[in-house]
Amino acid sequence: MQQSNAEYFSHLVRALRCRVSRYAYYGLAIAVVAVVLATVAAVVLAGEPLTLSNLYAAQRNNVTLLAMDVMPFVFALWGQYVHVILSHEAGAMVLDETDRLRTDKAALQAEARRLEQQDALTGLANRTHFIELLENSLAAAHLNRTRIGIIVLDLDGFSEVNDQFGAANGDRVLKSVARRLANAVEDSALVLARLGGDSFGVLIEHLQSSEVLEKLGRRIQEVLEPPCALDQLSLNLGASIGAAVYPDNARDAYALLNAADGAMQHAKTRGGGFELVKARLPLKDAEMHSLSAELRAAIDGDQLVLHLQPLVDIQADRVHGVEALVRWQHPRRGLIMPGDFIPRAERSGLMRDLSNWVLRRALQYTAELRAEGWPLRMSVNLSARSLLDPDFPDVLAGLLAAYEVPSKSLTLEITEDTLMADQRRTLDIITRVANMGVQISIDDFGTGYSQLAYLKRLPASEIKIDRSFVTDMLVSKTDLSIVQATIGLGHALGLRAVAEGIENENQADRLRVLGCDLMQGFYIGRPMPVDKLREWLDQWHLHHEPQPTTVRVEPPESPRLN
Repeated sequence: MQQSNAEYFSHLVRALRCRVSRYAYYGLAIAVVAVVLATVAAVVLAGEPLTLSNLYAAQRNNVTLLAMDVMPFVFALWGQYVHVILSHEAGAMVLDETDRLRTDKAALQAEARRLEQQDALTGLANRTHFIELLENSLAAAHLNRTRIGIIVLDLDGFSEVNDQFGAANGDRVLKSVARRLANAVEDSALVLARLGGDSFGVLIEHLQSSEVLEKLGRRIQEVLEPPCALDQLSLNLGASIGAAVYPDNARDAYALLNAADGAMQHAKTRGGGFELVKARLPLKDAEMHSLSAELRAAIDGDQLVLHLQPLVDIQADRVHGVEALVRWQHPRRGLIMPGDFIPRAERSGLMRDLSNWVLRRALQYTAELRAEGWPLRMSVNLSARSLLDPDFPDVLAGLLAAYEVPSKSLTLEITEDTLMADQRRTLDIITRVANMGVQISIDDFGTGYSQLAYLKRLPASEIKIDRSFVTDMLVSKTDLSIVQATIGLGHALGLRAVAEGIENENQADRLRVLGCDLMQGFYIGRPMPVDKLREWLDQWHLHHEPQPTTVRVEPPESPRLN
């Protein structure tokens, strides 16, 4: 009761101190009207005429009416008090709702952070979170002068599971593997993560000796040894396992991860098993590993540059398009070629960011050149990771729309080895991209182990003859036969044939006679920045008149394949 009285008194004080509210005016108006009506009624009931003097006399002589004269003040105070009460209740409701929204927002943010750090399929830490934890552990280990070990493992023959039983069953196998690995690394000091695909990683802090890694490697092999039940089938699982130690093998997160990954790859070439990096890396390798740590800053800091190499239509003698080739303008090492940093990007999980950067810059240049009157096709090399990313077609569609570039102006080049890695998923991604109108080119044709039946199903537009065959085709009958057969095969499948590595006029003339459609190489033009390409295009336009018709010398008809 005391609390209620205190609240009442508090509200009353606030009512007297705050600005007059509309409720006070409402109360005042109601009370004034009531007093006037009561006075009029008193005069009428007394049988007297309604005059101001009679109304005044009724007010002065009637005790009840005199008492009612205080009603406007009481009602005004009541209205002000009601205003304070309503404001207080509304404020309390707003505060309660704000607290609830803050709580919900905090919960959503926590869930978002969890999803950013967690692999959606297995529930383990994802690659990004694993690298973040590894970097934090390395910083602590540097201060405390302790050692850290990591293990990278890759399932052997997992792509065959996807090919034979489908991606859904492949996901079931990965979940089973994740549960087995979690049982193998029950120690709370260990961090288990899925690094991508069928690759997993383990982080061991405060490593006492390399024997701990070897013991854990044997334990992982043991838990993966029992067959994995898949419906009515039993699948035998194996893994290639690599391990590395800080600071013995590397001193940053990406370099340490790459060292373990290299050991895993070496173990895979030996048929699986466990391999530990025992020796320190040579200086050159250590420098190249350190590039992985710098590549993220290079992508964000715009240290990458895109060079463009022309592709020419041999028969029509006109510029068909350009191929985008990325370079790294390193602040200390100078210009680094893609062969030195792209493998690092693939192993460091930066390939998606690198591919997106190349696509954005390539489409930007395409839009600029089209606006200047050069409607050229832009060819961009596509990584294996992009072909396994189900979101890639949507990302590509968004970039095409953002730069207002027609999809037919873009050609994506894919190597044979990439195509054969995971045929089911590759075909799905390529089909979705091709349905958008994007051209597909099979790069380095003839160097892989493609199946003709699979290539026939691909929605490709062209094949590129590898430079290794073009280089010696004038002195080697074997290489010449391969080039001629490849051109004939491409035409039989309805594809353009592109020859790369053209270094002299004789090669270009022979390819023209063989019926090759496009050529690319130093004889035509070296890879160059976009400004240099503009100058090259002007010079080409001055010295080459486009032919009104295209004449192709068809190769001899090849035997029909049954």
